[in-house]
Amino acid sequence: MKRIYVSLTTEGSIEKAIKALEEYKSDILEKTEVLVERLMDVGIESGIANSGDYAGMIVFKKEIVPGSDGVEGLLIATDGQKIIREWKYRGGVKQAVVSPLLMAEFGSGWLAKVLDDVEGVGQGTFPGQTHAFDKDGWWWETPDGEKHHSYGEAPTYPVHSALYAMMFEVDRIAKGVFNGK
Repeated sequence: MKRIYVSLTTEGSIEKAIKALEEYKSDILEKTEVLVERLMDVGIESGIANSGDYAGMIVFKKEIVPGSDGVEGLLIATDGQKIIREWKYRGGVKQAVVSPLLMAEFGSGWLAKVLDDVEGVGQGTFPGQTHAFDKDGWWWETPDGEKHHSYGEAPTYPVHSALYAMMFEVDRIAKGVFNGK
């Protein structure tokens, strides 16, 4: 931290101190923006690395909103595309639109074990589900007649991982930014 000296006996000393404080505030705001941007980069890298089979289908981006007394950073994850799944069902074909982000974050079926017991998501919460608690899994057939067995999909937690990666790196990155590295 920079020291600012004020002499009450010297003319202009208070003005110099005010100017020095304004420069220091500007420097802190700039460094805070760098800190937030680097943290979000770590989060995005972790999110992408933990997207599993949905890598490339989930889009991560960052938004930085500077303010007069700080900076706000938003790490945003969205679907880059939706997936349409089809299967034979009672003599016809049934379809479901699947969100790659939600599937990667929460999984499906027996394998949809959610971290920290997030209320309202995870195993058995998809509307109309019929196999979520079937530990033996289930069989399904593609429209062209190919049969498959499934236990569901295990979550890979891209957003959860992004949050924890940022939390684990905040001290290291802050020290580097505020020590001029």
